[in-house]
Amino acid sequence: MSEATPGLARERVAEAIGSLWWLPLVRGLLLICVGAYALFRPEMTAAALAQVIGVFLVLDGILGLIAGISGAVPSRGWTILRGVIAILVGIFVFANPTIVAGVTAQILLYVVGFSFILTGLLEVFAAIRDRKEIEGEGWIILGGILAILFGILLLAAPLTFGRILLQILGAYAIIYGICLIVMAFRIRGVGKRLAA
Repeated sequence: MSEATPGLARERVAEAIGSLWWLPLVRGLLLICVGAYALFRPEMTAAALAQVIGVFLVLDGILGLIAGISGAVPSRGWTILRGVIAILVGIFVFANPTIVAGVTAQILLYVVGFSFILTGLLEVFAAIRDRKEIEGEGWIILGGILAILFGILLLAAPLTFGRILLQILGAYAIIYGICLIVMAFRIRGVGKRLAA
């Protein structure tokens, strides 16, 4: 019985991961939309970008809450906490675009930058830890590394880059979104094989 229990637990974790394949898919699509908006709208003001980022953070937080509440993630508490923080920050950013763009733009960059670094580190850690239960962990690791690099870029880049920085961030968001979509379909494949 003790030999069957670890295998059963591993199978349940893999099935749970497979059933949530749509979460990284939706997150990737959202990132591509945000990235395309930033990349192809160079005349966009910082306040308009702040509102777009606010909407993304709220939607991303909702996805985190869904994953945490459903219990299909290893660290439910942290996932729910991340979702709540993302929603609160997103609501603040969307409701106060002028304040965010003007007075607190630098602070927001630090908050978002550290958030991406933390998310990237967690994704890399989870991919390495769960590599036997999932396929395509290389894509998850790549997505995590890109998130970390994006966070570092936000922290290091001065606000004076203006349009160029927005376009760089837009291109990054598109690439990161594509990585998440590829990872989502890999996870879906694992779920289908387990169901069969």
